[in-house]
Amino acid sequence: MNDSSRELVQKQYDTIPYPNIPIDKSPKDDYNALFIHNLVTPYYLYRQRVADTADKLILDVGCGSGFTTLTLALANPNARIFAIDLSAESLKFAEKRLKHHGFDNVEYHQIPLEDIASLGYHYDYINCNDVLYLCDNPREALRSLQSVLKPEGIIRGNFHSYYQRFYIYLAQELFRCLGLLEDNPGDFEIGVVAETFQNLKPDVILRRNASIGLENKGIDLGDVNVKQMVLNNILLQGDKGYNIPQVFEMLREAKLQFLSMTDWRHWEVRDLFQDKNKIPTTWEFVLENATEEERLHLFELLHPGHRLIDFWCVNEGSILPIKPVSQWEDNDWEKATIYLHPQLKTTAVKEDLLDTVKKQQPWEISKYITQPAAGPVYISHNQAAALLPLFNNSLSFLELVDYWQKIQPINLITGETKTKEEAREEVKTLLKQLETFLYVLVEKN
Repeated sequence: MNDSSRELVQKQYDTIPYPNIPIDKSPKDDYNALFIHNLVTPYYLYRQRVADTADKLILDVGCGSGFTTLTLALANPNARIFAIDLSAESLKFAEKRLKHHGFDNVEYHQIPLEDIASLGYHYDYINCNDVLYLCDNPREALRSLQSVLKPEGIIRGNFHSYYQRFYIYLAQELFRCLGLLEDNPGDFEIGVVAETFQNLKPDVILRRNASIGLENKGIDLGDVNVKQMVLNNILLQGDKGYNIPQVFEMLREAKLQFLSMTDWRHWEVRDLFQDKNKIPTTWEFVLENATEEERLHLFELLHPGHRLIDFWCVNEGSILPIKPVSQWEDNDWEKATIYLHPQLKTTAVKEDLLDTVKKQQPWEISKYITQPAAGPVYISHNQAAALLPLFNNSLSFLELVDYWQKIQPINLITGETKTKEEAREEVKTLLKQLETFLYVLVEKN
């Protein structure tokens, strides 16, 4: 990012640190945010192993007012957190926020992304949220991130989708032509934007697709949240949009390799068809032979509904072949250790599960972490009961099978005592279902 662009961005976030969230608000009950920001989640996708977050080094790039930094601290117990930002005012707010919530071991540095190597550390996890699309040269920014990434480290980054924000970019160009983006936008510029949308005819395309509610004459332009909405969309300095091929090319140039979308389950092309099991023959052939990059690009062309192309990536060439749990053989299972995802190991979830077991009702496990599921995921109360020991410790597969036989000893069809083999197959079926969504993590020793 050149000096003039950096100064404009810095001024904007000095004026109103982002996000504008009260200091006492905590993301401790936001299971989806904690799930995404917990190193355990992407590391399991990467290595099919469960990471220990203690003493891991985590860098939050563009920490803003610190709400994401707080989420990282909560999601990764005993990790060392480093927070950087261009804005001194944002960093002050972030430090105040983290101390309010009891975290005083976070380091704060006012430096640009390009200078992160000057801190002298390499990181296990780098969170770079809502930053890369503001960089003049995102390729160089990605190279800077890669230069401080540990060999098995993971980067979470994102770019604005050009297709999804197409009309926002038209609006930005319009107001750039009116001179509203020449300096740090303020109340006057926000007022001009609102007045423009309020006075355009309702059928004007830009008003219909980019007004973000500003066409409402009753909107309060003095509301900080309204101001931030305008500044982070219509008047966002340096904002640029990208598509999937461009993102993948930038990763390759930075010697990084795509790992997964953070909301991978919501990028399935088949889900866009009325019957995903009966899609046109040509599409069936194309999808069977497409690379991951090609499938994601097809999705964004069909359904540009995601504001962000939000992904995890790792060092080039570091992704090893992993045998999916669905393809495991008996000897694989005998070496397995079973974990409940740490973001499900809360008192509230356990009490809900116990209540379900007592009432003998199906349990909707997906209502806590919805991110990896396309719809509700239910398991029976008997299956839910089998997860109870995992709230305390991990278990070997064979230990879980033994526990299953204790709580569900009878074959309900034959009325006979279950054999060990029957119990093993039932536990496998449950674990395969839940591992798909990462609600349980299955690690082969």
